[in-house]
Amino acid sequence: METRSNLLFQNGLPDLPVVLIEPHRNREGIWRIKFSFETEQPLSMTAVQASKMASDLKQIGEEELADEISDAVKTASRYATM
Repeated sequence: METRSNLLFQNGLPDLPVVLIEPHRNREGIWRIKFSFETEQPLSMTAVQASKMASDLKQIGEEELADEISDAVKTASRYATM
């Protein structure tokens, strides 16, 4: 069975409390999902990767984190169409 820690690690994120999850446009103009932490530098991933991770998190009962990620992905998708 997958664990939260393992899923985060597989997606390049530390298993630390996330202060903020938000859409972020990189220098190339591509919308990504940015994860900000209290003690670490922010990290980001593609919206597709974040969406997959959110789905995986829901499967292991991590609903709150999955919902935050899904909301950021939806917002990034909306911004990308503007």
